[in-house]
Amino acid sequence: MFGKKNKPTEITKPRRIASQLEPDVELVGDLSFSGLLQVKGNIYGNVIAPMDSDATLLLEADATITGEVRVPYIQIKGKVTGDVYATNRISIKAGAIVIGNIHYEEIELDQGAHLAGRLISSKEEAITD
Repeated sequence: MFGKKNKPTEITKPRRIASQLEPDVELVGDLSFSGLLQVKGNIYGNVIAPMDSDATLLLEADATITGEVRVPYIQIKGKVTGDVYATNRISIKAGAIVIGNIHYEEIELDQGAHLAGRLISSKEEAITD
């Protein structure tokens, strides 16, 4: 009654899909974005987001990227042919295929995911520089 009133806790909104590339869409050229991008189609070019942001790429099953990927948070269920750079976290799900080197801060690699390339920790890169 006479005590301090607690401030109500702020409720955060769930992240919505900011941009979506549908299965029937094929993009030829580089793509840059911020926020959340869900890819269900095919991209032939580089995918880039500001590395100091919370930008997130969701590559769905049957979707492909042929090019370099530079995004802070990445979840791969489809196929990437090219080097991948995740400054924060990358999750490679069962059935996903990555053909290229993966540079990461944190990684989750599910059983059944396929990788043809090297795993390179950003911590390891900092030590060798």
